[in-house]
Amino acid sequence: MAINLLETVQALQETLSLAAKQSLDRRFGALYDKVYRDDVLWQAWRLVRNNGGGPGIDGETIDYIENELGVINFLRELRDELKNETYRPQPVKRVWIEKPGQKGARRPLGIPIVKDRVCQTAVRLVIEPIFETNFLDCSHGFRPGRKPHDAIRVIDRSITFEGYREVVDADLKGYFDSIPQDLLLKLVGRRISDRRVLSLIKAWLKCGVMEEGTVRRSTTGTPQGGCISPLLSNVYLHAFDKMWQLWGPKGTKLVRFADDFVILCRHGGHQVLQRVREFLGRLRLTLNEEKTHVVRVDRGFDFLGMTFCYAATSSQATRLKYNCYRWPRRKAVQSLKEKIRTKIGRRYHLSLQAVIREINPILRGWHNYFKVGHGEKIFRRLDRFVMNRLRIFVKRKHNNPNRGVRNVSGDLYDRLGLFRLARLRVSCL
Repeated sequence: MAINLLETVQALQETLSLAAKQSLDRRFGALYDKVYRDDVLWQAWRLVRNNGGGPGIDGETIDYIENELGVINFLRELRDELKNETYRPQPVKRVWIEKPGQKGARRPLGIPIVKDRVCQTAVRLVIEPIFETNFLDCSHGFRPGRKPHDAIRVIDRSITFEGYREVVDADLKGYFDSIPQDLLLKLVGRRISDRRVLSLIKAWLKCGVMEEGTVRRSTTGTPQGGCISPLLSNVYLHAFDKMWQLWGPKGTKLVRFADDFVILCRHGGHQVLQRVREFLGRLRLTLNEEKTHVVRVDRGFDFLGMTFCYAATSSQATRLKYNCYRWPRRKAVQSLKEKIRTKIGRRYHLSLQAVIREINPILRGWHNYFKVGHGEKIFRRLDRFVMNRLRIFVKRKHNNPNRGVRNVSGDLYDRLGLFRLARLRVSCL
């Protein structure tokens, strides 16, 4: 049954995508009835359940819906509310989370209630194929079939083979909190004319956030954490992508991942930066001037967790005299170390094997992301760091200064299955 439902949803998306490709200016006006289709709601529920997340302001969790309310009853109620147009979104619960690698720095995160998350996902499943036909290749973030490695590959090849020697490293100031909602709805309306779908999106934008028992509403911003927020973010910045494609300076290349972007230049980086300010001003967005700068690629810059640097090659096995080298940025390394310290902690009631089972997914995920670079030395240093943290854990657990050295030895990887970051040859793009 699950496979059949997935196939029907995919068939719907393919039909909408094909219709959108046939006319890039067509406005779709009969979409609302597709949002509350049983197969669409079931697929939306599965995506929300797999993504996890905490409860919203109503306190209902995914487990509570599965074990107490029943998924069938939950989705039937949501379908009836949508069909009868009685559905009303609830304010988003605002929490603050720490920024990775920045002690004391926090950013806001919105947590809609589970019902709103399912409804937003259902709308995204229906309208995303339509907007995908318009999005440009320079956009890589939160799109089906695309990932950060695609953006990293473009930067690597552009610098190594195409002669780009300067980079405008841009940072938007409070992007998710500063998107003008009226302009966003106009951009959405260029492809969607269904009044009821537009009313849903407007309701999510206007429902506000609840913090410390008080609901705050604003005419700008989309709550971070909403299932439809990444798509709306791409819809809004697609206007910037299009402006750059049509009127951007020649000899430049835009690479964007959601609200993070860099512009590769062959020369004239400061003039390019001025054009960036001009285009963003039309969208009522501003740059964070403290974090925005123009750098030469041979001095290095950070993007998507990587540090890029154009430098002479040391290998004799290549014809390239210079290459774009990539390795995990310092903040990413510090963030991983902090996660390992926290995960190991002082839980001395756990066995060494249990601790390793908990830190292995962290190491494996980190390796899968950063393996596409030149981080061999960093991987080896991190392996030694993990080994030392485990030695300290064993020593303190048994209150024996020699126990850690004896029990945590070089065969730890084979004997207890610890994931080794440097165990594989680091692959390059």
